[in-house]
Amino acid sequence: MFNKVISRKILGILTVLSVAFSGGSAWAQKYPDRPIKMIVPFPPGGGLDTVARAVSTVLEKQLGVSIVVDNRGGASGVIGVNAGVNAPADGYTILFTSSDTLTVLPLMKKLAFDTATDLKPIAKVADLYIVFAAHPDVPVKSIQELVELSKKEPNRFRFASPGTGSVSHMTFEGFKLRTGAKIQHIPFNGGGPAQAAVIGGQVELLSGGVNLYRAINGGLLRGLSISADVRNSLLPAVPTLVESGVEDFVYGSWFGIFVGAKTPNHIIETLSAAVREVTKSPEFIKRVEAVGGTPNYLAGKEFSDYMLNESKRWKVIVDGANIKMD
Repeated sequence: MFNKVISRKILGILTVLSVAFSGGSAWAQKYPDRPIKMIVPFPPGGGLDTVARAVSTVLEKQLGVSIVVDNRGGASGVIGVNAGVNAPADGYTILFTSSDTLTVLPLMKKLAFDTATDLKPIAKVADLYIVFAAHPDVPVKSIQELVELSKKEPNRFRFASPGTGSVSHMTFEGFKLRTGAKIQHIPFNGGGPAQAAVIGGQVELLSGGVNLYRAINGGLLRGLSISADVRNSLLPAVPTLVESGVEDFVYGSWFGIFVGAKTPNHIIETLSAAVREVTKSPEFIKRVEAVGGTPNYLAGKEFSDYMLNESKRWKVIVDGANIKMD
């Protein structure tokens, strides 16, 4: 009798422990159950920030929790990326960044983080291609004319970019390497100041995102070419560089979501599935296309392989132009 009582007590204890452990597992799998912070390593108002807010608005509905955008600008995006890398790897801090910080910058500057080992990619959500534009008084109406005149009068022309090492800067440097154009780079602290300098006539040329379409369509700038594989619907009269005779020249900036490398797999799977649905959302597509972006979902190994391939392509330009930031 005594043994039967002991056996029943032991069985009861094992049952309670079993329920507790299974419940604990279920609790561990419950994600998310509180607000998520999305770090954007650039100031508000730019293309990256605009797309980040489009993602956060729709992702909130997919996950059922609020998402707070935290702009951490400075040091060409390094400050914000470091904040994302050093945050707890629990899925409640996610990093929304671009190829500027994770693909191009590491080729020119020694950084405290390693993209391959410190971050885990969730998904790429969009691409933004680069537009070359000129002040209306500049005596060229096409890329071919610009190349020819720049060779006849070396360094007569200067191009403004949002900053040294930005995708806008490096795309134009790649164009110069490919065509032999002789044009001097003038870096600015952001796309806004660069655009203002060219509209104001202080600099002749501008390399920037498709969000320049308002200034181009309004006659403040003359669109010369775009680095995409097809023309952009916001700039239907602006030919691609490939159309303009620069063969196989398609470069742009991708935007994507990352978490700390030690983030549990079930959280990564949850985020990836939710982000995939975001990129299918008409609301997201409309908001991205409104700033000249192209919605484009890529996740998992495909995204990792894509980033590696892009790094190799950009390295050719970085090395060829001998751009260093250290």
